[in-house]
Amino acid sequence: MKIIKATACFLGFCLAFAACLSCSAGGEGKGGGNAETSETDDRPDAQAGSERLYPGLEPKDFGGYGFTFLTRTISNADWAEYDHRDIYAEEETGDAINDAVYIRNRKIEDKYNIKIEEIRVENPQLTSKTQQAVKAGDDIYDAVCTHLREMSPLAQGGNLMDLFMVPLLDLSKPWWNQGCVRDLSIGKRLFVISGDLFILDNDSLEAMIFNKAIVQANGLEIPYDIVKRGEWTFDKLIEMSKGIAKDLNGDGIMYIKDDMFGCIIQASTENSFIVSGGEKICGKDAADYPIVTFGTERCYKILDALTQLIHDEENIVHIHRYMGEFPIYDEQVKMMEEDRALFSWILMRIVERLRGMETDFGILPLPKLDKAQKNYITNNNPNTGVGLSIPSIASDPERTGMILEDLCAESRYTLQPAYYEINLLGKYARDDDSQEMLDIIFSETAYDIGYVYDFGGFGGGIVLWSGTNKQTNYASDFEKHKDRMQKDIDKMVEAYENMEY
Repeated sequence: MKIIKATACFLGFCLAFAACLSCSAGGEGKGGGNAETSETDDRPDAQAGSERLYPGLEPKDFGGYGFTFLTRTISNADWAEYDHRDIYAEEETGDAINDAVYIRNRKIEDKYNIKIEEIRVENPQLTSKTQQAVKAGDDIYDAVCTHLREMSPLAQGGNLMDLFMVPLLDLSKPWWNQGCVRDLSIGKRLFVISGDLFILDNDSLEAMIFNKAIVQANGLEIPYDIVKRGEWTFDKLIEMSKGIAKDLNGDGIMYIKDDMFGCIIQASTENSFIVSGGEKICGKDAADYPIVTFGTERCYKILDALTQLIHDEENIVHIHRYMGEFPIYDEQVKMMEEDRALFSWILMRIVERLRGMETDFGILPLPKLDKAQKNYITNNNPNTGVGLSIPSIASDPERTGMILEDLCAESRYTLQPAYYEINLLGKYARDDDSQEMLDIIFSETAYDIGYVYDFGGFGGGIVLWSGTNKQTNYASDFEKHKDRMQKDIDKMVEAYENMEY
């Protein structure tokens, strides 16, 4: 297993470094021009001769400064797992992730003579707390861990710094998420960034899982092989999900708590598959401003496949249709554990919930539209996703940039291996093929700015909930909302163009 872990980490490093070299966003002149350094990777399981990249920032004494993160906590039981566990650790406990955070923080604290602190507030309060601090000119938060869906009012209200302009913050480096830089910049400004500092953004990546016992019992092809051939598509998912369902209690009614289904989906599956099929609700124009891209022929081909899934209630179960009746995510896990579903759409955080599952399961990337599509694409879910922002009133942006750059770089060699190698591959993955699947899932991540910002209430409203309500009138709904979407985009562009920095 040690060889598998080392290979996975090395592959992840190579993929990210290649992305760094090819990425033009956040390029020279925007990142502070740090002198990059490297050193031999001295981890016991490191690939022979591999090197760690570092920003090359010199130690500096900030006199015990308290560097404060504002982070969210969620009391809602269905979402409680999406609290931060990646920013602060009081002490070492033996838990791999906790201890990686502790070790990382101590190293940066010692280098700069600072104390890393965390203020946690209930999720909806994070936006208002930031706004209040900026309005009062109160520089109490050095960094804000922004909920992606709540980032829009902060950015448009002038509460956040343009991260491209922060000294010593080099967003072209591999420890920053290049998909986030590419997809969430607006007018060549960026107000939120994800990267190796977090694992909550990893937890918010979307994927599929499958039950190996059901595959074997039905004589189905192993899904891993389908993925490797590049043939894991929406049509293949629909095809394999048929003929699996069983009315286990014989009452003539297919019900989530009693019976067996071919696939589990939920509200976010629609937005997820639009992205994994190579389309988006909104893309960018040449000036890096959002444009509506929904409604292409390819987009409607994806939606046709989604419509088949949504209305096939004999084979497919949509868990959000039972929202309010019982904890739906608990039921999703229970169905997999009880061998009552072949496939399930998931957020990656769910994998850790399946640690007690007796039957083996496998992890898969999201399906493509067709075999001609070059790559599998992983959507980052903005309902749980998080990014890093800096309040616009930061009194010492250079100090902030220096500390965040080093924290994120160090996380690449502490926190990310703990999550990827120890947690996912070591604890929860059930076979060697999961390594290759995880590499695919993590290698090409994307954000749909139309979903994140929910222009006109379409991406995070109409599309998100259409399957739950069985109202898949995508074309007519789009016609009703496209003018409103454009008005919201125009309002955003005007707000950004009027900002002064």
